[in-house]
Amino acid sequence: MVFRSSKAGFLLGSLGAALVVIGLFGGCGGDDRIPQKEAETGKGVLIGGKDRLFVAEFEDFPDLEPATRIEDWEARGEWVVAELRKTARESQGSAIEVARKAGAVYRSEWIGNVLVFAGEKGLGPEISELPGVERVWEEPFPEFPVSPLATAARPDEPPAALRRLGAPRAWRDGVTGKGVLVGIVDTGVYADHPALRTGYRGYRGPGRPPQHDGSWFSPIRRSADAPVDTAGHGTHIAGSVLGSSKLPGGASIGVAPDAKWIAAQACTASACPLSGVLPGLQFMLAPTDRYRGDPNPSLRPEVVVNSWQRNGQDVALERAVKALEAAGVLAVFAVGNGGPACGSARSPGADPDDVLSVGAVDQDGQIADYSGRGPAPGGFPDPDVVAPGDEIVSSVPRRGYARTDGTSSAAALAAGAAALAIDANPALKGDTTALVEVLREGTRTTPAGPCGSTAGGQRNNSYGYGELDLMRVIASARARR
Repeated sequence: MVFRSSKAGFLLGSLGAALVVIGLFGGCGGDDRIPQKEAETGKGVLIGGKDRLFVAEFEDFPDLEPATRIEDWEARGEWVVAELRKTARESQGSAIEVARKAGAVYRSEWIGNVLVFAGEKGLGPEISELPGVERVWEEPFPEFPVSPLATAARPDEPPAALRRLGAPRAWRDGVTGKGVLVGIVDTGVYADHPALRTGYRGYRGPGRPPQHDGSWFSPIRRSADAPVDTAGHGTHIAGSVLGSSKLPGGASIGVAPDAKWIAAQACTASACPLSGVLPGLQFMLAPTDRYRGDPNPSLRPEVVVNSWQRNGQDVALERAVKALEAAGVLAVFAVGNGGPACGSARSPGADPDDVLSVGAVDQDGQIADYSGRGPAPGGFPDPDVVAPGDEIVSSVPRRGYARTDGTSSAAALAAGAAALAIDANPALKGDTTALVEVLREGTRTTPAGPCGSTAGGQRNNSYGYGELDLMRVIASARARR
């Protein structure tokens, strides 16, 4: 059932799989609606199986371009966050008042200027008619198809994908990702894996309890006060970015083994809802404590890897990516596993210019059959680059290892390459335009593919600008000094 108001864009109805509210405001729970304060902090619970989530999107969004002229990292982040919060505060006041009077539970996600509220279907039409409201819709849970993980032995040398990229040679050159922080928005991360433990920013040394505030956030699970992983996917991604061998556990499995990581658990084992990924990205822009308190943009990462896709384009996610970009954070997205058809690249990786989109090649450097192809919606070229995606060996929860295929892993390896570029030239920190150019330049020539070319034949809709080569990435980064 879909309704439209007299304003363009009120949507309310079944837009996806059946909703299972498992913790987008905290988890499943008792018979009474939770206090609003607890909903805002993430500590509360909804009535599992009864409440449905709705999203109100507001028209206004600030011009964030002036942020690119702010050189100081902390000041730049603070300015972006202040502008976003101001716009949300001024836009959402009337809608929040309506929600309060109705006794609805709600949460403001200022990074995209949306309001998420629960269990009050009748509020949709009322809120949609308010001045400044663009549309209201029922929150779908898009399918999150993950490639199966096959158990693998602990590597005694860097996995084949890292050798193909040239990672061991980069490490011998002294470029290991040191000083770079990478954010992971996924199914969570198992922080006690030997390959990941010391890379967690919250790790404080043997025998000392980790400091999770500012380094871990879960809008998905009520009980996730410390890093967890519901599916193993996020732990596998983290390993491919920066898995190391600092503790007993075998060879390094990540491109940037000296980088640090923080994480937001924004996806369940089967879905990546907007009300999970949007607060996850907001946390990356301004890390908070585990309950959304004390947002601090000075703690944001330089790179955020997103190995998930959406069924369509979301204005709120486009805004979130623009906010990250304005704050100098490079968002890396997998282009999706919808290939081989032309035009199979999926959002947000298919969104032009605002992200680094990554496709996958097999062990011989040929475009993987599953890798999404451009052109993207609107005719834009896609992807930007490709990286190995077949038989990728990485970490899984507890102390294990597994192999899998997919553009998710290719995006993780590309995020590690971005960390190496910043290590090679720290002046690239915060300059997402230059960083994307460095990664595009740091590729080896690949075939044209069947889906068309752009940029005078330098870029095509199968391989982008080509397959990443870490020594070329490093050379391009250093050339910009």
